[in-house]
Amino acid sequence: MSKPRRPKKVVKFRKRKKINIGTLIFLMIAAYVVLFVVYSTKKTPMSIYEVVEENLFRDMTVTGVITREETLYYTPESGYVNYYLRAGSRVKKNASVYSLDANRSVYDMLGGTGEITLTAQDIAEVKRVISSFQGKYTATNFSSVYDLKEDLTIKVGEISDNNLLDQMQDLVDSTGISNGFRFVSAERSGVVSYTSDSLDGLTTESVNSSTFSKEEFTSTSLRSSKQYMAGEPVYKLISSDTWQIVCPVSMEQYMELKDRTSLKFMVKKDDFKFRAPVEFALRGSDYYMVLTLSRYGTNYLNDRFLELEILLSEDKGLKIPKTAVTTKEFFLIPLRYFTVGGDSNDTGLYTVSYSAQTGEPEYQFAAAEIYYQDEEFAYVDKESFLPQTTIYCSDTQETMPLAQIATLEGVYQVNRGYAVFRRIERVDENGDYVVVAKGTSRGLSVYDHIALNAENVVDESIIY
Repeated sequence: MSKPRRPKKVVKFRKRKKINIGTLIFLMIAAYVVLFVVYSTKKTPMSIYEVVEENLFRDMTVTGVITREETLYYTPESGYVNYYLRAGSRVKKNASVYSLDANRSVYDMLGGTGEITLTAQDIAEVKRVISSFQGKYTATNFSSVYDLKEDLTIKVGEISDNNLLDQMQDLVDSTGISNGFRFVSAERSGVVSYTSDSLDGLTTESVNSSTFSKEEFTSTSLRSSKQYMAGEPVYKLISSDTWQIVCPVSMEQYMELKDRTSLKFMVKKDDFKFRAPVEFALRGSDYYMVLTLSRYGTNYLNDRFLELEILLSEDKGLKIPKTAVTTKEFFLIPLRYFTVGGDSNDTGLYTVSYSAQTGEPEYQFAAAEIYYQDEEFAYVDKESFLPQTTIYCSDTQETMPLAQIATLEGVYQVNRGYAVFRRIERVDENGDYVVVAKGTSRGLSVYDHIALNAENVVDESIIY
């Protein structure tokens, strides 16, 4: 009898699960979205500003008083005066300035009351006076016609007296007429002026608020055909080319300008522009700005007060928010250490290391991009070298560690999706904005995109 068969033991194996590519891609996308959302909620939002160009014509107007080294001279005795120098002429010491004719005999013998001959230069000067008047005359300022009359009278008087200069001495020598007649010479060299006012002899230190009281100010021409009495002022001598304009300024103007060492100005009466060094002073409760000049003084011999426009900026610049401005540190390296080497024409530095076996110095060229340079130093990104790296100058055999640090002011440009530091040079600032120069090395251009808030940016970081 046969034994019954045992049932076969069946072992079931789990089927290997197949990876669904579609599911995997979906899970990866879902994880990325979740991570991006979480990261976005923690990240400070990046605001972008587009750089724009701006015309800069901001200015302010002040009125200044002129001070200069001036001396008023007086007639030694009574008589009629004949001048030999035009206003603004430079006279040497002991040169004749005018003659004094006690009874007018010499002047009459020369036909001083008759016609005069105008040279081409004389005519050109008269035309210049008239042309200057025409350029500024308006119907609302008709009183300036009287100023023109006075200017022309003075100019013709100068021409007339100068025509007598070459004849006067010859007449005295040929006729022997000398009784009551004399030439008067300059006691020192300088520039001649024939305008006197109530502020003659004013010094920079003595200027105060009462100086600018126009009600008490008077001015007069010293040239006249009348008989001068002994002791009357006859001419003024400016003995130095250096002169000053002292301008009262408000506290707001003082706070804005006090750090400036020079400014550009325009004289409103003739639109003349110039740049001058400036100093600021507080006298009591009053603020003053003092301009010091060594040229152009003869242009304003007849003036005591000048209205000036301070031209803070008059060019085109790039306007950026102040919040975009930051600073970045660089290695400050003397220019003499830079050389061209390696396998290319790259500019760089030789670094120094020492052999572990021999202790001898080993030199290796490393390319170094100069971010900015002045007359003596170059600025190199601190990320280019480790601190205290020793560099070598092949010309002088010097070595030095990279330790000197300097900062540059700039913004973060984000045109390509990551932050790049760009250097700026301030031209002006106004309110919440800074105006920077165009065309600077490693600088900005119109329509560049920059980070609005520099404090939220990491250098070279990806921003989107």
